[in-house]
Amino acid sequence: MSRQTVLITGVSRGLGTALVHQFIKEGFAVCGLARNAGDHLQFQELYNSEQYLGVTADVCNYAEVELATASLFERYKRIDIVFNNAAVYPKINFLEESAEDFLSGLLANIGGVANVCKAVLPYMVSHKQGKIYNLGSWADVNPVADSALYSASKGGIHALTKAIARDIAPLGLDIEIHEWIPGHLNTRMSDFTGIDPNLASQWAVQMVAKQASSNNSIFENDREWHPPEGIKKKLRKLLPF
Repeated sequence: MSRQTVLITGVSRGLGTALVHQFIKEGFAVCGLARNAGDHLQFQELYNSEQYLGVTADVCNYAEVELATASLFERYKRIDIVFNNAAVYPKINFLEESAEDFLSGLLANIGGVANVCKAVLPYMVSHKQGKIYNLGSWADVNPVADSALYSASKGGIHALTKAIARDIAPLGLDIEIHEWIPGHLNTRMSDFTGIDPNLASQWAVQMVAKQASSNNSIFENDREWHPPEGIKKKLRKLLPF
């Protein structure tokens, strides 16, 4: 099968659902991961088995993720693009959240991303190419109340994405590991305020088609984000020596 494949986690609602519809519309074959088998029905009623492969798996469970990626490769013989979209945001005060729930959330938001990356990268390495987009946020920069878990985990995604990219760089392959921060989306996680997820899914399609400036970048909304220049760098440009 020649069409490119996209693996998307957390497809049951919100941005994950919008990404599935948009990538299939653009001619990609999509594999969706969700924890419940019923979450795939909304796609299976609309698309054939060559367009959509629904796999029931918990990203917190590496064995399940490994089986899911194997199923994707068996069906399409390739894994081209990954969107690590699955995440939880319990919105609870740190003092009121149990230690068990906090650690469980970290496992979902950071461990889940790591599990998917670890499972798909061998396939990408064997084909010497691939793109991974880890869903990020600026929540760690200025956390709001009742967001300790979410903010901490998104800070972890910044570091994890960079670290994985650094580890695969010596291989010299065309594999990209990016972070995508689509912004405040109109989903249940954001109390249904903000950007339409369907618009964000269009940005995603445009994003994968673009040539990034490096194999490890941050994309914000629909464009590649570049950190502001520090004072030293600005001075070097201004001074003649």
